[in-house]
Amino acid sequence: MITTSPVRKARPGDRDEVLYICKQDHLENGQFSLSVPKLEHKVSDILDGNGGIIGIIERGHGVEAIIMMQIAQFWYTDDWCLEETLNYVRPEFRRSTNAKDMIAFGKRCSDEINIPLVIGVVSNERTKAKMDLYRRQLGEPCGGYFVYSKRPFLKSAAIAEPAVAG
Repeated sequence: MITTSPVRKARPGDRDEVLYICKQDHLENGQFSLSVPKLEHKVSDILDGNGGIIGIIERGHGVEAIIMMQIAQFWYTDDWCLEETLNYVRPEFRRSTNAKDMIAFGKRCSDEINIPLVIGVVSNERTKAKMDLYRRQLGEPCGGYFVYSKRPFLKSAAIAEPAVAG
């Protein structure tokens, strides 16, 4: 049986909405302050076809979900991996299969370019539920992620909605 994916590859024209959703993700899950210039550079680099892919789900109500992945190497190896840098479903679209669809898209990209997909969960909300979802989709995790700091993490300012072409 052939199934179609609701995820499509983001195009340069999606830049403003991709940036907006990345900022939304940071407001909810960011662990450190947001550098907008670094974010803009990374998104532009990937949208220009340099070392990554951004997948989006858009069903007529704007972008519902986004996954951003970059081709990277760990510090100790020359081997390449497809590193997920964010997988975010906007709150109003969370009662859906969007998160699973994004993970399936990441797995498909990994299979197509024949390098491992590395995904982590860095979250401030519903972390256990997210871990359980990833475990069901990807298998058992290899490790964990912990953050220690005596000072509270910085939060970024509110973000403005992107202009919708119309």
